[in-house]
Amino acid sequence: MDPIAFQAALRVAVLILIVAVAMLPFQPPNSAEFVVTVLAAVVGLIFVVLVAVVVRLSTSRPPNPRPVDTVRGMRSNVHSEESGRDK
Repeated sequence: MDPIAFQAALRVAVLILIVAVAMLPFQPPNSAEFVVTVLAAVVGLIFVVLVAVVVRLSTSRPPNPRPVDTVRGMRSNVHSEESGRDK
């Protein structure tokens, strides 16, 4: 699936979650509006988790698990004064 679609889905999910959580303190606790707002927050949270899981499962793993910054016969992260060659 297109990464832009995943990004859009995640933005919609976060928007639903943030708006529902922001409205929650302003609703009377024993009202239908409170129940609807709680359900919207739960749906937003489930949507965020679902999008994150789908993105995680759809991304491919790198083919080479070895570190990229190593060069054969040379050490990385050495001072400039040192030669950098393994002895």
